[in-house]
Amino acid sequence: MKKVFAVLVLVLIAAFAASAQTKDEANFMALEKQAWDAFGKGDGKFFETFLVDEAMIVGDFGASSKAQTVKDVNTKACELKSYEFSNFKVIMLDKNTALATYEATQDATCGGQKSPGKVFGSTVYVKRKGKWMGMFHQESAVQPMPAK
Repeated sequence: MKKVFAVLVLVLIAAFAASAQTKDEANFMALEKQAWDAFGKGDGKFFETFLVDEAMIVGDFGASSKAQTVKDVNTKACELKSYEFSNFKVIMLDKNTALATYEATQDATCGGQKSPGKVFGSTVYVKRKGKWMGMFHQESAVQPMPAK
């Protein structure tokens, strides 16, 4: 009987952990979608409150500070027609730090040039004053593995 009870407790703990992970992923995916939507609309004001002051954004065009990101987004140099996430995962690094990783397919142009159709994205979130905020975001174009 004790073994059955112990197994039941372990199953319940695993179910609770899986449920919490699913909730975390849904919450962080919603934040990522808000950021992508704001980027697509040229809404730099969103990033003033979404990013911590020391934030860093890294992509094909180099690295940008929070101030530069807000300025760049406001110029609406990029047009984001559509996007979709897949393989979205969240790793809780501690109670106030999370890493979200995903693949995104996108239909976008920047400076009149077609952006990569698929990118790997990652964002490090930190909790400040009870609010999750972006500290670091990186995107890399998906490339096929070279043949050996």
